[in-house]
Amino acid sequence: MKIGLLGLIWSDWSDVSYEKLRFAVELSFHRAGAHLTVPASTITDERAAHVREVFDAQKLPLMQLWGPYPSLITPDHDRRRAGIEGARDLVRLAARMGVSESGVRPTSMSPRGDWAPDPRNYASDTEDRLVASLSEILDTAEQHGIDIVLECHVTTTLRSPEVIRRVIERTGSSRLKINLDLCNFVGDLPTAFDPVPMIHHAFDVLGPFTSTVHVKDFYLEDRFVVHIAETVIGTGMMPFEPILERAHQLSPDMTVVIEHLPVGLIALAKTNLTAIIQRMGIPLG
Repeated sequence: MKIGLLGLIWSDWSDVSYEKLRFAVELSFHRAGAHLTVPASTITDERAAHVREVFDAQKLPLMQLWGPYPSLITPDHDRRRAGIEGARDLVRLAARMGVSESGVRPTSMSPRGDWAPDPRNYASDTEDRLVASLSEILDTAEQHGIDIVLECHVTTTLRSPEVIRRVIERTGSSRLKINLDLCNFVGDLPTAFDPVPMIHHAFDVLGPFTSTVHVKDFYLEDRFVVHIAETVIGTGMMPFEPILERAHQLSPDMTVVIEHLPVGLIALAKTNLTAIIQRMGIPLG
């Protein structure tokens, strides 16, 4: 098993340096991804080459690219086209940099943000538009030999293992994978209090399509009505043993990814996760 990191690089990449990557290396991360906060089309060949050079110099594999783009599911034709082209630009950037995976988030019908809840996210015509958008993005991915990895959440169109699998199968592409993030399927109190059945169900349905497994913890806030917040691995309610066991069964080389943490808490999460993996007797490296 390998441990990956997302969130250390989340910028226009002008701040990517040997020192920044050294932080991940010294914590013994095996892989790391890179987020953009600007459109992929704005990244020059020189900047892309510099980022690749920094990763290579630290002998840290660059596992995935993520970046912003407009909605992939809006009925606004021009805006959706811009979203598709933005995601395709990210695929092209991954190809230029020799990165094998490009990330895609499903976006939202809400004007408040990509992960904001909206009842229209669950409509059948919204799913149709997502499939159509993904199919175009996958055409570019096929041309460049890049895999597309989906990020999923209960607030989005990709809200359940069954829907996610249906969307993947509707595209008909073997290059469409997922980051299996079990924390993102905790959407109600019964699941929060007993997530183990949900964990096994998600692996049962989505195992064949899983590229990486995201590991995050959560807790319930004492506020009305339901508030489920993320926290540092090992300090919340998530049982990691079944996640790690199922991930290891999928592949002994599976990468489990820490994300969504401020830099000051990454080391604690890495220490806690490593301890759980070692206690289970799963080989690391």
